[in-house]
Amino acid sequence: MESFYVSYTLGCTDADAVAAVLEGRNAFVTSAHKGSVVVFDEEAEGQQPEVVLALGCLLSAELKAPVLVAQNHDDDILLCALCQQGWVVDQYNSAPELFEPDPDAEPIGPQGGNAGRLAEAFASPHADEIERILRRPSGDAGYLFAYERHFELVKALGISEFGVNTGYKYLAAGEIPAGLELGQLRRLRAGE
Repeated sequence: MESFYVSYTLGCTDADAVAAVLEGRNAFVTSAHKGSVVVFDEEAEGQQPEVVLALGCLLSAELKAPVLVAQNHDDDILLCALCQQGWVVDQYNSAPELFEPDPDAEPIGPQGGNAGRLAEAFASPHADEIERILRRPSGDAGYLFAYERHFELVKALGISEFGVNTGYKYLAAGEIPAGLELGQLRRLRAGE
């Protein structure tokens, strides 16, 4: 199973304000769920780091809310960033060795990710659980698929799981994830 997606989970409940910030973009915005709104942006689906992070920073600055940026690459790597007040304040990579040019290099395990900072940003009392999720290895000894780690992370943070294992291209193709109703999803189109 290969999955590529980018989602933005915002620690706010005003989906209209989120949509206003995204005016002129091709994107989907969910209704508020578990104290958060989730965004899927077409341009971010290209997984270019500067594009992905720039939108997270913009959303956090304009909405004055924390943003968890999650990027799943081929279901092998989960990259996350926490954006606050227009800045990337934390970054995480579940499997940095996958892009290591030396195939014989020892796995170094997950890197980055400040569990306390993530917990504080989303008012979660589960910093220890978040730390365990961030440090658990990938593969047979841990998370077989990156979306599994993403799901456990948002669950521990107490925010919406709507951003897990789906992205703009899946939604645009009519693939609505379990638990998300069509009426909870707003599509924005550039030029409208």
